[in-house]
Amino acid sequence: MTGAARNGTPHMTLCPERLKAVVFDYGNTIIPFGRPEIARLDAALTRGLARHYPTPDEARVAAIRDRNRMAPYAGDPPAYRENDLRDITMAMVRELYGRDPSEAELDHLLRVRHEAFLDVIDTPGYARGVLERLAARRPLALLSNYPNGAAIREGLERGGLADLFACVVVSGDLGYCKPHPITFTTVLDQLGVAPSEAVYVGDNWLADVQGAKRAGMAMIHTTQFAPAEPFAPQPGDLEPDAVIGHLREIAALLDS
Repeated sequence: MTGAARNGTPHMTLCPERLKAVVFDYGNTIIPFGRPEIARLDAALTRGLARHYPTPDEARVAAIRDRNRMAPYAGDPPAYRENDLRDITMAMVRELYGRDPSEAELDHLLRVRHEAFLDVIDTPGYARGVLERLAARRPLALLSNYPNGAAIREGLERGGLADLFACVVVSGDLGYCKPHPITFTTVLDQLGVAPSEAVYVGDNWLADVQGAKRAGMAMIHTTQFAPAEPFAPQPGDLEPDAVIGHLREIAALLDS
C-alpha cells in the first residue's frame, strides 16, 4: 500500500520541508457542502421553477440534480467533462415541462442557482485562522469542482478567505472536473511549482485522493465532512499520504 494507512498516520513520503505550496478543495474540505446543503439548493431551485411553471415535485428536481452531479463520472473511461450550467438548467426545464425556457426564465433560474449556492455557504469561524497560518509559510491555492466558477469566487469573498489564495481554479471554468489531470496541471502551472512540491487537501476519494496522487502530488485526505458523492475505494487505488479528521490538524501536520 502506498501513501498512508487509514488510521491517520502520515507516510514518510509526506515531507513538509519539500513542499512549496498547499492546494485545497473547497466543499467538504474548508466548508460543509454535503447532503443538507444540497437539499437546500434543491428547495431553492424548486421555488425558482415555481415562479414560472407549475410547482414541480421536489424529489424529481433532486433526482435530476443528482444525475447531473454524477454525469461527469459516467462512461468507461469517464471523460470528466464538467456540466455547463446553462445547458443543464435548460434540459431540466425541458424534462419537467416539455418545453424550453425563455431567455428571461433561464436567466432568472441561473440567478436562483447562483444565489442559492451563496446562501448555503457557511464558512467555519476557525477557517481563516488555519489558512492564515499556512499562508504565512507557503502560497495557497484552491481547486474546486463546481460548474459555476463565479459562485465559488464570490463565496470565498463573502467568507473572508479570498485574499489568502494565490490562485483559484474551478472546474466550471476549465470544462473538466477532478480527477481529470488538466485540473491539477492548471493549478500547479499557476502556482509555478512541480507536482512533487505541492500537497493537495480534499475529501473526495476519487476526485481528490486519486486525482492528486495520479498527478504526482502529496495528498492529505480530510474526513471531517461526509462527501456528497461517496466514491468507494477500488482495487489498485492510490492511498493518501496522511488522513486528518479536522481542518485544524493540518497546520501541525505540515509544520512537523
